[in-house]
Amino acid sequence: MEMALGNIEVLTAKLPTQQTIDQRQVMKLKIPAGQATKILQDRLREINGSNFNPKAWKDKTENDLREIFPLGSMQWLQISQIHFETFVTSEKSKVLAEAKETARQLISSYIDFIQQYSKIDDQKQITKERDYEQKYIELLTDWNELVPGYNELIKKYDNQLTTTEGLLESIEVKDQELERIKTETIQLDNVSFKKLWSALFNLPTGQLISIFSFLIVCIIGAFSLGKLYERTSANNELFDLRNSERDLESRIEQITFSYDSLKHSTKAQVDTVKTTKINDTIR
Repeated sequence: MEMALGNIEVLTAKLPTQQTIDQRQVMKLKIPAGQATKILQDRLREINGSNFNPKAWKDKTENDLREIFPLGSMQWLQISQIHFETFVTSEKSKVLAEAKETARQLISSYIDFIQQYSKIDDQKQITKERDYEQKYIELLTDWNELVPGYNELIKKYDNQLTTTEGLLESIEVKDQELERIKTETIQLDNVSFKKLWSALFNLPTGQLISIFSFLIVCIIGAFSLGKLYERTSANNELFDLRNSERDLESRIEQITFSYDSLKHSTKAQVDTVKTTKINDTIR
């Protein structure tokens, strides 16, 4: 299993100052930056309009600022303190012009702040994405280093499993052979006694007693020797099979113990690597 990725260059973006970050954290916008900028630009254009209504403009702008900036911000209060009118007739034009200029500067400063905030947010998002890319590459590299060892362990496991299956099949064959020998020995005993008793009861009583007696003695002797030899051979074969079976069982236990040790060791190694990488990722 091979995985390859091209090298990704991690670019270092110029991060905002701590003061700007703190200001951004305190004044997190309630609506998207682009929409907020458009609303304030509309309010800025209305100041220069021919049908400018100071009171209506202030009320609308204060409401917009409350919807743009979070609770506790003071932008709307700054706008509410602008006075476009005066009781002094000669000063009305001057007061209106100064108030409009103040309103322009305030609205322009709000727009600049929102645009700067948007740039900071974009820069931070880019930095975060690059960090994720770097962490992904590191995890992928570690995974590629782990896979060959893991595949080798799987191969060893398959080989051990094949060996164990072969030994089990050998044991099964030995058991079948042992059972066959036992069965055939019992059948041979039954057949031998049956033939012996049948021969004894079917012998002619008055003819060739001496010959038949000699034959009977020979048959019995031969039968006894054959039976003794058969039992001796069967016992020897049983003894060999049992010894072979015990050797196979001992070898299976050793293989099983080695397999369990290998399996636990492999699992521990994989878990350790995964835990280490997950902890590194979280940090």
